[in-house]
Amino acid sequence: MNSFLSLLDSIPEDSIAVTVYVLGSIIILWAWYAIAKRLPQPLGGITWIIGFAILLTPTVSEGNNASIAPAIFGLLFGVLTKETVLVWSNASLILFVVGLGLVVGYLWSRYTAHKAKIVVRKNSSPL
Repeated sequence: MNSFLSLLDSIPEDSIAVTVYVLGSIIILWAWYAIAKRLPQPLGGITWIIGFAILLTPTVSEGNNASIAPAIFGLLFGVLTKETVLVWSNASLILFVVGLGLVVGYLWSRYTAHKAKIVVRKNSSPL
């Protein structure tokens, strides 16, 4: 047990925190995917994109030990401290990721619909 703790002491704290946060976000998104599959088709995908944007949109924190952080924390900190610049900058990052996800989702749905038409034509008889 002591060797395990010494192994953890050799790993930098911020890399452990980022790894735990990313793995936790992946687990949350995987669980939400299981729920979103049962929702109507566009609603399930849209809620998954919004959850992804809220959990995983990055920003740079301020202060002496500035590093990468989720934008939702910066947004909440800006709301609590009433710093409108911080609120708008983090909200715009989250909305940008949501918009980008919606565009990619739209293009993906168009691609799969077009792909399904090609498969139907392949299986039909030439006569």
